[in-house]
Amino acid sequence: MVLALLSSLPATATAFFVIFGIFVVAMLALVVIVLTWAIRRDKAGRAAWIRRQQNEPPPDNER
Repeated sequence: MVLALLSSLPATATAFFVIFGIFVVAMLALVVIVLTWAIRRDKAGRAAWIRRQQNEPPPDNER
């Protein structure tokens, strides 16, 4: 189906579809990389925050 569509288009339109397809794939890869990085940083930050919360003494509210 896609090949039939591309074969009937002029060369400039075909080049656009190829370049745009590469752009879309690159953007999707970038989104995956950024989300993976953000989730890993969030997990590490959350674990460090929990460790800090457990190691700190409770606040002194009896004053």
